Amino acid sequence: MPVAGQPALPSAGEFAKIKSKCPTRLRQFQEYVDRTTIMTSNREPRMPNNSYPDWFAACVMSHEEALDRTLKSGTTLASGFATSEPHSFYQKVWDHIQKNDLHDLNFRQGLFMAPHKLCVGNALSAQGFFKGWSEWFEGYPAISRTFKSLNDTTKRLDGLRKLIDHYRELRERRITFTSPFIGPATNMIIPPNPVVKMLYPEFAGRNTTTLGITDMQSIHFPDAVDSMAIDPDGNPLIQLCVVPLTPPNDNGEMSNGPANGANAEIISKVIEHRNINLLIYLNPKYPFTRGYSFAPNTFHIDQFRELAQAGRLFVVEDDGKIPALPADSFKNPAKEEQAIAQNVANHIELNKRYTYGRAIQVGFGGTGVLAIKALKDSSWTGRSYTEMLEPFTLDLFDAGKIAGSHFVELDGRRTQLDGKIVCTFTICEENSDFYSRIHNNPAVIISAASRVVIPEAFHYGLGINNCLGIDFQGQLNSGGRDHVHYSGVGGGATIMRGLSRGGIGYMCLKSTHSMPDGSIRSSIFPFLAPGTPISCIGPDLMGGREGARFFLVTEHGVAQLSGQSQHNLIKNLISVAHPDFRDELKAKAYEYFRVSF
Repeated sequence: MPVAGQPALPSAGEFAKIKSKCPTRLRQFQEYVDRTTIMTSNREPRMPNNSYPDWFAACVMSHEEALDRTLKSGTTLASGFATSEPHSFYQKVWDHIQKNDLHDLNFRQGLFMAPHKLCVGNALSAQGFFKGWSEWFEGYPAISRTFKSLNDTTKRLDGLRKLIDHYRELRERRITFTSPFIGPATNMIIPPNPVVKMLYPEFAGRNTTTLGITDMQSIHFPDAVDSMAIDPDGNPLIQLCVVPLTPPNDNGEMSNGPANGANAEIISKVIEHRNINLLIYLNPKYPFTRGYSFAPNTFHIDQFRELAQAGRLFVVEDDGKIPALPADSFKNPAKEEQAIAQNVANHIELNKRYTYGRAIQVGFGGTGVLAIKALKDSSWTGRSYTEMLEPFTLDLFDAGKIAGSHFVELDGRRTQLDGKIVCTFTICEENSDFYSRIHNNPAVIISAASRVVIPEAFHYGLGINNCLGIDFQGQLNSGGRDHVHYSGVGGGATIMRGLSRGGIGYMCLKSTHSMPDGSIRSSIFPFLAPGTPISCIGPDLMGGREGARFFLVTEHGVAQLSGQSQHNLIKNLISVAHPDFRDELKAKAYEYFRVSF
């Protein structure tokens, strides 16, 4: 039956005529049919809750009961992060902690997609001391502006006070986070301005990683399972695992939805060892996605039977939202981000002989995603194999610019997968249609990070990633600034090592950045500041074999890193530095290495 607002699909006979007349367009047409069906159909038929097996139905309970039974003082827990974050759990857990006076909790996750009260307390409810006064004096513009400014200032101070009060309570309750990745909800630096230094000297210039609240665990993304949940001997590092899954469909299958990462492997180990509690949030809003044969993104309901019989399974039927970036995150980017993205796209377009036809990858961060978006208007064509799948890579696929992907088998062979895209997690903006586009989409394969983010999978690829700083030694940083952690290395270093065999790698960098005190500093250094976490060392970027090329891209141009001596590397770096800092960098280059310009 035709769908309102959509063109009617052809009959079987009409389809046969299309196939005979235009075989070269068959794949694109079939993709259109699949996509239209996905976008306009109802969700996959799922098992009604009154049809759950008795043993599974007995594990279904309210959110409050699940928390009462699983989260107690002294609990260490792991959960999905980013788009596999159990949103409803984190929305309510802080109230549960306060109500039950819980303490000594360790959350082995720090990359939250929302500013949950667990992370920031009541800071977002801050109000200025002069709320409404600006409107009261709207007939007197000068006075109105004064009160608006005073209200904004006091609102920031009130928010800061509430945030610091929350950090104090976390420390008093001995509630900590342990994570290889952190995000905006946990990496905020308390500004070290004179007022803050006077009122809160202990907190000025620090974030949760330097306040003893977040304990960073420096690991590569694919190594997360053994480090975060269960050690190599099968000993549990946690007492509770919290994950979202789709409700079981008619076949009893449950999917991790928009992200796999470490989730599937951790759940599998929990099922195998049966010595960790598993709290599942069944959410019908999540897209149903699949993985690869030996790295699936789904579970059958029967796999949880023995865990339930051991009293370790707890299930909540949930209808909370799917974690996503704020709406319009990729609209109106900063001019520096837009310039970097365009420089990447232009360089790819101008160097077709070694950029076309490769499997493209994009890392977490806005600049790389904008570069992918810019490629839609280019003539680039190739394949895709990526850590993160976002809407613009899917757009390239739907436009016929991406022909397929690949997967590395257990014996090391690379299997070509035409008409597919492989990733380990996806991300999009709120209120977009992206999750509908990947729901039940056979072209999208979402598999474990330990099988996707491996060096050999990125040989001869085309990678676009982001970083925070680089120095004259070729040392690159993507995890923090100075001694303060900012994000984490993620899969970036693993991918760069993979690209060093015949690949092309772009590292995107804003040429300057703001310091906590408001000053501006170059992101290109003679030497990275003491305490800066190193993500890639010089040989990772200055080397490479079988035609590998690495480039640093700022808003001021593209600099080749690979195949360069140190003197040439320094000159190339300074050529794309911010003009305000070039003379200073040239002076340091001569002082330390006698590089002349």
